Amino acid sequence: MSGIVFGTKAAQQIIATVRTVARQVRSETPQRSRFVGERDRRHWAVLQEDLLAAVDFFTDPSTATARLCRRNGDGDYILTDMLVTVVNRFQNISLDEDTIIGIEWQNGEWTPYKADCSPTSQSISDIGPSEAEPGNPGSGTSDQQPGESINWPPGEPSSESI
Repeated sequence: MSGIVFGTKAAQQIIATVRTVARQVRSETPQRSRFVGERDRRHWAVLQEDLLAAVDFFTDPSTATARLCRRNGDGDYILTDMLVTVVNRFQNISLDEDTIIGIEWQNGEWTPYKADCSPTSQSISDIGPSEAEPGNPGSGTSDQQPGESINWPPGEPSSESI
């Protein structure tokens, strides 16, 4: 008889893997097939519309669409065609369209955890408005297209990929 013979340890690993995949397939988490695993929980994205402040953290968050970024073969970030819905539960934070944000998968929704706010963003500590530069990512004037390289964040090593 010819064929492959598995040892006890290999059989246990196969069983554990099948159980894990079966659990993921049964999950009702949206986008589960695209974003599975710890390393895929955080991404860079560019907001496609304004993300307003939430009315209420618990019952009335704000949402906006964002386009995910990934690294190309040269290591530069590019915009993808993949869109996600970002949920903002913060009542005192809003972000402008074209803002580059870091998002993470948390409790079944994409949540912003950092942002490169535009130079024209207003905060209580602003002394005065600064001028936005055309084409500057995060300035609200980006004309970036999917697939084009963006040099943001500059020099940041990649510990995750899409």
